[in-house]
Order: sequence, then structure tokens, then C-alpha cells
Amino acid sequence: MKKNKGMAYAVLAIAFVLFNVIAFAVPTAKTSTFWIAYVFAAVAFVSQIAIWKFTFKGADTLKSKFLGIPLISVGITYLIIQLIAFAIFMAFSIAPTWIAIVVCALILGISAICLIGTETGREEINRVEEKVEKKVFYIKALQVDVEMLASTETDADTKAALTKLAEKIRFSDPMSNEVLSEIEAEITAKVKELKTAENKSAIITVLDLLITERNKKAKLLK
Repeated sequence: MKKNKGMAYAVLAIAFVLFNVIAFAVPTAKTSTFWIAYVFAAVAFVSQIAIWKFTFKGADTLKSKFLGIPLISVGITYLIIQLIAFAIFMAFSIAPTWIAIVVCALILGISAICLIGTETGREEINRVEEKVEKKVFYIKALQVDVEMLASTETDADTKAALTKLAEKIRFSDPMSNEVLSEIEAEITAKVKELKTAENKSAIITVLDLLITERNKKAKLLK
């Protein structure tokens, strides 16, 4: 990752050098319009570093890095548009100064709005995914508990019943809900009771009915 970031910064540095070579090698009048466009273009280059650092700060997973790509894309698009504007104002350096200021300011402002909107979208995606992960954790944890009980069970019939119950839990609706909290608490209590019970068959039957009831109620919430 560090190597890729280093290469990206190297490419940006090379692009900035080429930009300066073209800007000052091309014989054009260095008017105030030229310098205004140049400064805005330089800001666009520098902003890429800030955008990249902000995007990948704390991005230690592939998913978080992938979600940062749209933000970088907006930043690069901003740079390209600003360079096009600079090329135009370099070719027409006699254009009024106020036009260069307005156009470059608009490019910067619109790009900033797009960056903020993109980052807000990324934060919302992360928030929703975290919420979903919390909601599906209940079923995953329940499945693991029952599977562990099945793996340590010595009675063949009880072991088969627990395996079947674990399979039913695995195919249950993974999304939890506050409306289901009461029945889910009852299921959790029964599983806890199952760990120390001598007659497990009766509890397994109750659990099977409770899970069926939970799944039907979860379906109604869709």
C-alpha cells in the first residue's frame, strides 16, 4: 500500500513538473489572467495530496479503500477540469481578469461541494453497513452456540436434532429488529438453558417453534 501511494505521489510530482514546463515554456503573455489561472491550477495539484491523505487515513481494509475511490475520482476530475481552464486562459491571456477569477472559483467551489457530497455518501454507507452488521450478529452468534452444542453432544438423536436446529437458524432471516427483541431474548434464554439441561429434546422443540415464530414476524416487518 505504501509503495502504491509513493508511486501515486511520484506521478503527481511528475505531472506538476510537466505542467510548469509547459506553462512557462509556451510563449504567451504572463498577464494577471495567466497568473490567476496558474495559482488555481497549483492549488488543484496540492489539493490532490490532501484528498488522498484524507481518503486513506485509517483505511486499513480493502472495503474502506474501495469506498475511497469515488472521492479520489472527484479530486482527479477537478484537477483535469482546472488544467483545461488553465490551458484556455494561457492561450487567451488577454481575457479579463474577472473572468478567470469567476471560472476558476466556480470550478473550485463545485468540486468542493462534490467532494463533501461524496464523503457524506461514504460515511452513510459505512453507517448503514455497521448497523446491518449489528443486526445480523444475533443470528450468527445463535447459530454458533447451537453448532457448538451439537459438536459436543454424545447422544445421537439429540445431536441430530441440534444439527437440524442449527441448520434452521442458518437459513433464518438474518436481520434483527427492536420488535423482535422480546422473542429473541426468549430464544437466547432457551439456548442458555439448553447448555445445562438433561432433557434437551423438549427445549429443542420449544426453540424450533420460537425460531419459526421469529422468522414469521421478521417476514412481516419487510
